[in-house]
Amino acid sequence: MKVVATFVSLIAFSGGVLAQEPTPSLTTLDETYGFRGARFETVPSAYRDLALAEKAGKTSYYRRKGEQKQFGTGEVADVTYGFYQGRLAVILVKTRGLHNSRAVLEALQAQAGPGVQSSPYIQRYAWNGQKVHMSYDENAMSNDALIVLTCKKLKEQEMKQALRSTPQAPPAGM
Repeated sequence: MKVVATFVSLIAFSGGVLAQEPTPSLTTLDETYGFRGARFETVPSAYRDLALAEKAGKTSYYRRKGEQKQFGTGEVADVTYGFYQGRLAVILVKTRGLHNSRAVLEALQAQAGPGVQSSPYIQRYAWNGQKVHMSYDENAMSNDALIVLTCKKLKEQEMKQALRSTPQAPPAGM
């Protein structure tokens, strides 16, 4: 009887494991390598529906004319795509209000896992993949949120370029 109970338990366990949906992970974040089909390191001309929003230094920010507002069970207020030296390097997603912010957070966590929350009192999360870094930062007063997805490779290049162009002070005593 003990053998039969063990056998039934094993079948139930293995069936449960096989029936589970893929677990959210940072691998999914890295494999997506962008947002809604826009992949990091691509050039603006790869998209037909971009409109220039602003330029800041070596980064040009665009919005898609037909951007979908629905994300999970929430709605995004704005999505901006930043191209550093002509390649997609950063994506900024904004939400408005508690319902939309938390619904978008839930959708992000379903895709990339729970993220790291430094304080249970602050709605701030970070996901640090091999290729992509993502952060969620919710304003405690308005409950509006800003989600930032960053291509680590291009961010590193941008930082190295900034360090090279920063004037160095002469050594002390000269």
